[in-house]
Amino acid sequence: MAAQNNEIDVIGNTDDVPIGPELAERYPSNWELAGARAAVVVRYLQENGVDPGKLRAVSQGQYHPVDPNDSAVGREHNRRTDLIVRPTH
Repeated sequence: MAAQNNEIDVIGNTDDVPIGPELAERYPSNWELAGARAAVVVRYLQENGVDPGKLRAVSQGQYHPVDPNDSAVGREHNRRTDLIVRPTH
């Protein structure tokens, strides 16, 4: 698998809306929510044969939006997981 020759950063992101009371116990802040997004993808990749030693889950919270958070569409775009594939040396 090509991914075995690379390292993969899985980066969780979210919008800037504070966590509501229904999720606050599980995700006290957007940091934890974004981290959980990344962890789900890391787990999926590992379960599908990617070496876990090549994976890194990262949370960027709400601090790297791709769109303004002033609309439902913008917030939706900011609730995402990015992957960065880096060649190993």
